[in-house]
Amino acid sequence: MILKNVDDKSEIIKNLEKLLKNPKIYSSKKKQIKYEIYKIKKGWQNEKEAAYYINTYYDTPEKEKKVIVLHDLRIKYQDISFQIDHLLIFRSGIVIFESKYFSSYLHYDKVNKSFSIKTTKGMMGIQNPLKQAERQALNLKKLIHKSNILKINLPDRIDSYVLVSPKVYFRGKMPDRILRADQFMDKFAEENDNISILEGIKVIKNYLTHSFDDIKKASQFLLELHQPLTYDDYLKMLKLDWITKKF
Repeated sequence: MILKNVDDKSEIIKNLEKLLKNPKIYSSKKKQIKYEIYKIKKGWQNEKEAAYYINTYYDTPEKEKKVIVLHDLRIKYQDISFQIDHLLIFRSGIVIFESKYFSSYLHYDKVNKSFSIKTTKGMMGIQNPLKQAERQALNLKKLIHKSNILKINLPDRIDSYVLVSPKVYFRGKMPDRILRADQFMDKFAEENDNISILEGIKVIKNYLTHSFDDIKKASQFLLELHQPLTYDDYLKMLKLDWITKKF
């Protein structure tokens, strides 16, 4: 069941583009706006492409009551705030996918456990996407711990992966949890086939303990917590919220 798709960012982009014509905004600030528009467009496209591959596999009648999929979640609950690109909830466990659609070479330095990408100016270091996905999993665990609805209705196994573009070129052997978006199910199934006996017992226990109605109830609660970014949020980030104020 696809419970939530990627949020539409077109209205935010349109409003930010209007700011570029505002004579009250300095050119240096307009450069920031242009860069923010670029990031929104790039991130939105990345999420939609990854969602396409996930939905292609899971949005079928036979899987309708086997998994719940939520894309592009921005959660705020008490003192917890985090974002998840793609969340898959099974009766046996939870899977988080961080989508990173690099358009050229992705290099992994096994010794330093660091990542870099090829740019027009040469190789450039980037944040470790695996760590980003792991932080999302950690924040979700904290949220589950604070919410009785989630604690009761969700399985306690959470795995995290990174999806990259099918067109990316790998330099160096990638960690197991870096997956090409068009091949993720092959690797995903392979990992599930090779889980240990103890992990297997945990998976079975989760499956028997939680019904589809349980995970659906928890998923709908997560959806209620979703707070999409708005145009006003971007104005605050760019320190341009004075534009909407009436003097």
